[in-house]
Amino acid sequence: MDGCWTRRTFVRAAATAGIGAALQAVWPERIAKAAAAAPADLAAVTGADYYQNTLQAVELLGGIGRFVPTGATVGLLINHPFRNPGTHVNPEVALAVLKLCHDAGAKAVRSLKDEPSGYWQRGRRAKDHAGEIKALTACSGAYANMEVPKGRSLKKAEIIKESLEVDVLVNISIAKDHEGTRFSGVLKNMMGALPYSTCRFFHSGHTRGGWYGDVEFLSQCIADINTLRRPDLSVCDATEFVTTGGPYGPGNLAKPQAVVAGSSPVTVDAYCTRFLGLEAARVAMIRKAAEAGLGELDPGKVRLAQVRL
Repeated sequence: MDGCWTRRTFVRAAATAGIGAALQAVWPERIAKAAAAAPADLAAVTGADYYQNTLQAVELLGGIGRFVPTGATVGLLINHPFRNPGTHVNPEVALAVLKLCHDAGAKAVRSLKDEPSGYWQRGRRAKDHAGEIKALTACSGAYANMEVPKGRSLKKAEIIKESLEVDVLVNISIAKDHEGTRFSGVLKNMMGALPYSTCRFFHSGHTRGGWYGDVEFLSQCIADINTLRRPDLSVCDATEFVTTGGPYGPGNLAKPQAVVAGSSPVTVDAYCTRFLGLEAARVAMIRKAAEAGLGELDPGKVRLAQVRL
């Protein structure tokens, strides 16, 4: 991700990600052509324009049409409730995804969580997408009581009804520090689709006391809820985020300026752990979600495209 491509780096990228992905990393201007020829499973795009990073990351995956068919109803689960810098998805990232869904011909785009007042307007391109923002449909606020057939610790859960009803679920999260799990990303963002009562069970259903009394139990519940409705597309904002004091902040900020997208929430999160100096296999919720069949734990084993714009 440092933009310095030696011959050895290119050969290694070609071996692990395929020639197409390696070319994408060396020559960003050929992204669209290369993505069409050999779509990546995981894309990481770095640059100062977070909106463009997001557009290019999805293009490297084969384009939004791979995930959003014409006439589909799309649900956006965006991690945007917190106020401190580096604790919520940059609105430029979310705006890019919103634009892409409309470009794909989505019949409707639903916001599965109420955004904080003024959230969209904080994006530099908010005026350019005023129509798409206005067309966003709010969710009903109703929850469905569901069995979790593949759950190990979580057997029942309440979840936002529309998260199960939409044709396409797009999970848009931020990579950041977390007091309990030490990492928060796409997998943990699924808790945003749950009411407080279910989230409370994640934290205290083990009966050992304390909000983080059993991080293994919490991590298993996070993996379990992701088996109920796996996101069709996962986008993780690793542009600017807290490395301490998470998830609420304030905390120390890192600014890798990266947007990571993929078809697997496990692989997206596994890739993003590097930004906090962590190993994916040591982050319990990612490991448990991989064990549940939600994706590859090792990003080096999938077709990976890395680009610096």
